[in-house]
Amino acid sequence: MADPIRLGIIGANVNGWAGRAHMPALAAGVPGVELVAVCTTRQESADEAAKKFGVGLAFSDRAKMLAHPDIDVVAVVVKLPAHRELAMDVIAAGKHVYTEWPLGTTTAQAQEIADAAAAKGVRTCVGLQARHSAEYRHLRGLIDDGYVGDVLSCSMMQVGGGAMGERPPGRVWQRDAAVAANTLSIGFGHAIDGLTSVVGPIESVAGVVGTQVKEWTEAGTGKRYPVTAPDDILLSGRLRSGASVSVHVASAGGVGTGCRIDIHGTEGTLVLEATGSPHSSSPARILGARRGDKELAEIEVPQDDWITAAGLKGGSINIGKLWKSFAESFAAGDGFAPSFESAVEHHKLIDAVRTASETGQTQKL
Repeated sequence: MADPIRLGIIGANVNGWAGRAHMPALAAGVPGVELVAVCTTRQESADEAAKKFGVGLAFSDRAKMLAHPDIDVVAVVVKLPAHRELAMDVIAAGKHVYTEWPLGTTTAQAQEIADAAAAKGVRTCVGLQARHSAEYRHLRGLIDDGYVGDVLSCSMMQVGGGAMGERPPGRVWQRDAAVAANTLSIGFGHAIDGLTSVVGPIESVAGVVGTQVKEWTEAGTGKRYPVTAPDDILLSGRLRSGASVSVHVASAGGVGTGCRIDIHGTEGTLVLEATGSPHSSSPARILGARRGDKELAEIEVPQDDWITAAGLKGGSINIGKLWKSFAESFAAGDGFAPSFESAVEHHKLIDAVRTASETGQTQKL
């Protein structure tokens, strides 16, 4: 059995995404991965994370963590504007590297990071974890086994109410489209990656990208801020397979609709229904019908035994599965996706949707 990869996390605050998803999964026991170090900007918060999740090394100086010989991989789990600087530091230190999605604030920045990693010869992983969900993998398996025959069309609708309510003070910065941490890059980015992992890549897109909620209210102060960040994205296009595709992802809903995917083919139909975003492991179910059936029926979705045994919940499920898959790629010595190269291609898809909206012209990928 291969030795586990030894992981350090930058941005290991117990109340952040690392504390809600990464560290609970790793502490519960992800096969092939050992969390050995945590780093935050304050020693007190690093010590807090280390104590809560049973980690041996705690740093407030990332340079010291990056220099430590007992760390193989470093995860960058921080706000998007800091991804480039921290990822480049990890690469320069010769460590293998994980970075949350989006990889950079622009495609050019993402390409720069990916090129640096390739030149250094380090392995890479980007946090597009939806494709590892049990539901998406089961849908892909059913399609591969011929459940729907040839896919003719697919659609996704995912609408939440995030833009309508008050914003925590620590997230008001996302109102500026230039910082690129918004519904187009994050919500839509995760959603479309999950969908294409099931039905295959997109060949051409038309799109409408809009900002429906023009002001945000800051929680606690009531202060209102102008908003340029997009919150409503419509895509229509064609898959490389020839099937048509339509997607609506928005955070400008009221109560929210959760997520629904419909896949229609020559021999049947598959439907996914989730209470929220599947990438964050919201409860979901799959329904299906073959030719001749009168109605959809629920299809049981098997979960990995180790997930159930570890008792993982919420966002830690798919993050844990992503880490397991990354570790397996080390042991096998083969390629891995989603890598930084995958991230660059995904950035290009987001660019194409934005350009299609701005120009009114279909974009080829």
